[in-house]
Amino acid sequence: MHKFGICSLLGTLTLAGCMTPARMYTNDELTRVGQSCGLALGELAQEEEEPRLLFMIVPNPVATQQVCVRRWARRRSLTLVVLEGLERIPDAPSN
Repeated sequence: MHKFGICSLLGTLTLAGCMTPARMYTNDELTRVGQSCGLALGELAQEEEEPRLLFMIVPNPVATQQVCVRRWARRRSLTLVVLEGLERIPDAPSN
């Protein structure tokens, strides 16, 4: 049993060493992806604290938009997080 545990641990560490960290995409890259999927500027975001997550910040996104972004994210080993139930707030008037 002890020998099996050591082999399992070594195997896990070997695989973990082969995994590459998630890449941070630039705002320009995310804007191009978003526009190609029908999104507006700033509706796709990535956070440095959790680079494997791709946030889609769109009020009531269309299913085809979600599929397009999810496909792009999956090819890059990112997990798409869709923030739903958002409302756009009009810009406050300047005083």
